[in-house]
Amino acid sequence: MPHAKSLRAIGQYLETLPIQAFEIEKTGNDYVVRTASLSPTAQWIFKESPNEVSDSPTRTKKPSSNDRSMRYETLDIVRLDAQGRKKRRKHTFSQTRGAKTLSQLLRTVGEHLDRIEVSAFTVSWSTDSVSVDYQRAEGGREREDFTLKQVRELGLHMQLHRSGREA
Repeated sequence: MPHAKSLRAIGQYLETLPIQAFEIEKTGNDYVVRTASLSPTAQWIFKESPNEVSDSPTRTKKPSSNDRSMRYETLDIVRLDAQGRKKRRKHTFSQTRGAKTLSQLLRTVGEHLDRIEVSAFTVSWSTDSVSVDYQRAEGGREREDFTLKQVRELGLHMQLHRSGREA
């Protein structure tokens, strides 16, 4: 599954939580999300989501009761993506093209990673910046830093590029 699709699905879930900063690490086929910026209520939601078990991501197994990480396996991503598609169908075109949401911005980062063909990466997200540390398929490690404005601009550029290919 493309990184863009996976990161958008994870972003849709994270939008339900008031998270200011987090880290997403791609390990093998799984994605691990870590955060330290949770209110007590959000931490409870993050760890003990009242969603149906089939719809909630697999939590990483850690002995600490203060666990602030979540592992998304392939089936989790597929379920989250299906839920997101269902929600997006309910919105009008203008609603989905409006302000950039976290899921749309993560999709942009994922498209960038797909385009440069990375095999592993870590996305560090804060209130005003995004850092991406990645390993290319051929083995070289690199890091890129973006402001949120730059991620939005990259998304617009990619959107125009996709539109041009479809024409």
